[in-house]
Amino acid sequence: MVAPINGNQGKVLEEALTRFMRVCSRGDQPDIDEFIGQYPQCKAQLKKRIQDLYEIDSLFDSLVHTDESDFDDLVIKDNLIGRKIGSFEITKVIGRGGMGIVYLAHDTKLKRSVAIKSMPAQLKDNVTAQVRLRREAEVLASLNHPNIAVIHDIIEPEDGSGYLVLEYVLGETLAEHIKHKSLTMDEIWSIGRQITDAISAAHNKGIIHRDLKPGNIKITPEGRVKVLDFGLAKAPVREDEKGKTPPTETGRVIGTPAYMSPEQACGKETDHRTDIWSFGCIMYQMLTAHLPFEGETATDTLARIIEFEPDWERLPKNTPTEIRTLLRCCLEKNSNQRLENIANAGIEISHTLTKPVTSSVKTIPTSSRRIRMIMGAIGVIILIGAAMWLGLNRSAESSAKVTRLVVLPFENLGYSNDEDYSSVISAGIISHLVGIRGLAVSTEKMTDERAILLGKKSNIDYVLKGTVHCVQRSDPNSRVVRIRPQLIRVSDGQHVWAESYDKNMSQIYRIPSELAEQAAYAMNIALRDSERQAIASLPTENEEAYTYYLRGNYYSSQPYQIESNVRNAVRLYEKAVGLDDRFAPAYAKLSQTYTGMYRFGYDHSEKRLAMAKKAVDKALAFSPKLPEAHWALGFYYYWGYGKCDQALKHFAIARKGRPNDSRLIAAMAYAQRAQGKLDEALIDIQKACELSPIDPVFATELGKTLMDMRKYEEAAHYCKRAIELGPDQPGAYEWMAIIYLRQKGDTKKARDILEEAMRRIGTSDTERFVYWLIEIDIYEGYYQKALDRLNVESEEIETMDYNKALRCARIYRYLNEQDKARNYFESAQKNIEKQINEDSGYWLYSHLGIAYAGLGLKEEAVQMGKRATQLLPITRNAWWGTLPIEFLANIYVMVGDDDVALDQIEFLLSVPGRLSIPILQLDPTWAPLHDHPRFQKLLESDK
Repeated sequence: MVAPINGNQGKVLEEALTRFMRVCSRGDQPDIDEFIGQYPQCKAQLKKRIQDLYEIDSLFDSLVHTDESDFDDLVIKDNLIGRKIGSFEITKVIGRGGMGIVYLAHDTKLKRSVAIKSMPAQLKDNVTAQVRLRREAEVLASLNHPNIAVIHDIIEPEDGSGYLVLEYVLGETLAEHIKHKSLTMDEIWSIGRQITDAISAAHNKGIIHRDLKPGNIKITPEGRVKVLDFGLAKAPVREDEKGKTPPTETGRVIGTPAYMSPEQACGKETDHRTDIWSFGCIMYQMLTAHLPFEGETATDTLARIIEFEPDWERLPKNTPTEIRTLLRCCLEKNSNQRLENIANAGIEISHTLTKPVTSSVKTIPTSSRRIRMIMGAIGVIILIGAAMWLGLNRSAESSAKVTRLVVLPFENLGYSNDEDYSSVISAGIISHLVGIRGLAVSTEKMTDERAILLGKKSNIDYVLKGTVHCVQRSDPNSRVVRIRPQLIRVSDGQHVWAESYDKNMSQIYRIPSELAEQAAYAMNIALRDSERQAIASLPTENEEAYTYYLRGNYYSSQPYQIESNVRNAVRLYEKAVGLDDRFAPAYAKLSQTYTGMYRFGYDHSEKRLAMAKKAVDKALAFSPKLPEAHWALGFYYYWGYGKCDQALKHFAIARKGRPNDSRLIAAMAYAQRAQGKLDEALIDIQKACELSPIDPVFATELGKTLMDMRKYEEAAHYCKRAIELGPDQPGAYEWMAIIYLRQKGDTKKARDILEEAMRRIGTSDTERFVYWLIEIDIYEGYYQKALDRLNVESEEIETMDYNKALRCARIYRYLNEQDKARNYFESAQKNIEKQINEDSGYWLYSHLGIAYAGLGLKEEAVQMGKRATQLLPITRNAWWGTLPIEFLANIYVMVGDDDVALDQIEFLLSVPGRLSIPILQLDPTWAPLHDHPRFQKLLESDK
């Protein structure tokens, strides 16, 4: 192994190499051992670098540089222009590259133009080059596809030279096409689909292109795509070649840096998925006119490929969600998580393609290139060395491989009053691990057997579980806590790490840090120094405050819909900051839980929001870049005031420090969804699902997002997945029922799934399921059954909840029992008017408008309905903002303004939301519109 060098040695080494190169450039061949003997301080390193230089010819055979202009001024040796090769008359040069010069030639036999690719004269005696040329011929001969340039013949004279006779493709390269014009979406879809067709045909033959880029793709004047240059292609190993050294080897950087996959950039073994990466780069470039990974130098570009994500904000706003998702799948740094089959990309694009491309393109000769002179070799050696160094030494830092860990709550084996100690351990481990790049940490309440079973289906890598036992002793000050963590590798169920720790109770706050580092080591995660320091350090020097903080983290990680979780978290965080008034993370979490109390109605007051702002301001004052603080401030704006722009700004800052935190990414999705940016929301909620693939909440939210986009089949898939992951989670059942209703008006399936939910979950969420069962009763015309479910006989009408009173009024209206309906409308009116004030939400005004409409108070009803739309305009909240519009449409129907109602309905059907044609047909609310010509037209357009 070559020892590392210091700064002075490095300077001597570079001077020695420069001198060596100058000697070589004069045509001299110095004795290597004698030369390196003059530099004893870096002898081993110098010998290695000189050996690399001697390999440069073969390296250039397998490396194509990005800068085409490097070859513009080179002179071609053995210029063939005017000569005749076989029956082919050479007329001009039309391209140059690392594997040869391409000429335009006239076929005197068949009277046609062809392209002749010849090896450079310098490579005539190079056996590797000859093998490559023949291999390229065999590869092309095995491919017969309209989007791949055809090979006509191979000519191999005895002098060692070689020539490929290829189809001459009129047109310009895709690189020139992108440079000269802005592509339309239809052109992009057509070009992309044809590329996938060509590469899929190659992959089906076991052939990998390995240098897919716009310069190797031509577009004919008719819009036909032709993939060229399989000179670097990797073909299946023939039986007679097994055991021989292949023309290109693992460890060499093969391809064009800007389009290289991370595994190519690191010189690792490649397969068909490297072409899928390159295809993703091409699609991104066509859409944005930018490369996804741009650097000032080739080395910088390689570093960006390995370390960074593309700037997804550059994609045009009208880029379909399917294409955004496709690009993320193609540009997944971990090849195991990348799109598996490029044919699937073609299928996705075909769904987007709406019409053929007919625009013409100009014919411009392809840019040329040639092998650089040996004086340029040092730059390439540096490039390759940098790529190998980045690949081997920084792989743990990049997002190429995300390790997915599920931490299960540690089991308490001691007394019941020791329960908090187990929550401190598991919550503490999570808080120390979440900041590690390349690691996605989630927590689930389930058995390890179930976690492993689900994990095998969902790309979970490890499950961490454990037990905590507080051992009672006669001396209270000598109590011992015994922790036994176990890390299980999901793929084979092996326990890769298991320990038993006996610690004094006073040291419990230190245990999570130690366990987190051991767990990272057991998962083969190479921690950066900063990450190791972060794990080892504590955010406060007050041990008791830190323990309260960890206990608070446990409760705040539980659903906020359960009030005790939020109040317990608040109580513990308040104790933490009470003991250390500079404890920034505790202030941040306290702010978030204060905002949660406001959002979920446990204290819906401006005072509570003010407390949240004060707490987060303190966190930021002590730690301005703290991710948790920006996360909390994002929630303050989102949950507190619905200001999604400000919320997303702070969520994005937090995400830089917590790139794999699925809860943070999901929060961004929810804010984007509220803005009506469903395409962006879909991408982020999908990412959250990828990072926490066995979390039923994220699967449910993904299904809901797709449902609002009216992508019902996909939505149903994820809701079913959520039910599989969390059969006791009510949300997925509810959305599944709604999907059945919205998509096809299938009341039977909707009823079945709700009744299944009630059997599985029990009575805890009966109310939400009964609500929808009543709606289904109404849709099916079973009005008395709906009234029976409401149990109206057991309540006095005057004291009835206004929601229930309005439903009763609605049902009696359908039964044409107007007196009863009026009584319930009056009850609702009086109840709402007692509650309503200047700070009331839109829903009270909407419901009051419905009550007024039921009582025949047209002007008042419309006024209240419009007031609700002003309180929550769709411009402020595109997700919830459709609801007051739907209520207003309902009011217009009730007061007989059918055309105005249809105006609202037509708008609602044009934007994401809950209204659908099947609902309009099922719900008797809209029955007065059914014979209207405009309604009939809506039905026709839905067919």
